[in-house]
Amino acid sequence: MKIFVTVSLIFFSAIFCFAKESSPILYNSFDGIPIGAKPGGMGEAFVALVNNADAPYWNPAGLIFLESNLYTFMFDLARSKAKGKNVVEREPLQGKRFTYLSFCSSLGALSWRPLSNFREEDSALYSEREININKYTLSFAIPYSPEVSFGMNINYLHGSLGIAQDDPSPHANISSGNGWGLDWGLIYTHSPLLKMGISLENGPAYIYWSDYRSDRLPLNLRVGIGMNLAEFLTFASDFEQRFYVRKNGGRNSLAVYHLGLEYVLPRNISLRLGMFGENFSEKRKVSYTWGLGFIEDMYILDFSLKKYYLDGIGSSVYSYLCSLSLPF
Repeated sequence: MKIFVTVSLIFFSAIFCFAKESSPILYNSFDGIPIGAKPGGMGEAFVALVNNADAPYWNPAGLIFLESNLYTFMFDLARSKAKGKNVVEREPLQGKRFTYLSFCSSLGALSWRPLSNFREEDSALYSEREININKYTLSFAIPYSPEVSFGMNINYLHGSLGIAQDDPSPHANISSGNGWGLDWGLIYTHSPLLKMGISLENGPAYIYWSDYRSDRLPLNLRVGIGMNLAEFLTFASDFEQRFYVRKNGGRNSLAVYHLGLEYVLPRNISLRLGMFGENFSEKRKVSYTWGLGFIEDMYILDFSLKKYYLDGIGSSVYSYLCSLSLPF
């Protein structure tokens, strides 16, 4: 009898779960934007070199290398060289300005970043659709050995989905969602001249909607190396592969390769440049980055510029980021 009741509960729970329809999210609704103007200026190659308050995003093991406690804020400043609406309407955050907040030490961190701030009207499926998802992260890092540091993120996800449809009959719905996720990171310090890092984001991660089936977030793998070529010159290279759960119109998610350089001038001024893309031989598949950093006793200020291309827009697009860190 007990076995019958147990099997019945499992069966009807499964029916109830699959009776719900899929959520109206996009394939990239959990992407947000890459965090930090410093890595942004270095071709977004930062998995092995991360040593600042951007560590919860790039590699939580990098918290070990923080030299002071930091408040950090990031702002997505602007787009140029194309009509702003045509550019940001394709992005999960649609040009949201304030995109990161963290409180970090060498042992742990608390951080927040938005993953989606999306709104559209009169699309093929909906007369109106809104997607808002935020990620709150508790991070920690430990020195596993003199050469190896380990880091982990525990994430809480909160979101809301709103849709309105005119066909086949007028309909509107707002659904709330809550979820969780884990991120992992390792950094191996071979010598003061060479570091290697690996991070796994959303391994695993889920969000559960009140009116739809749950969604699994895309797994994101990053592997990288960092080399100090000289006392004032650093080179970084990363490999990134994102495994989307929902397909982008049937398009496969290709690996992305990142290259970056940082040149440190006197008076704690840093110049940065980099590039990344799926195929370096195709102009429109490559993005170029430049960056500038200032370090003072009371603040750390970084700027970055990215040049990239979008399908359907002939001219290149430029985006500008700013990160401000305050020691405490």
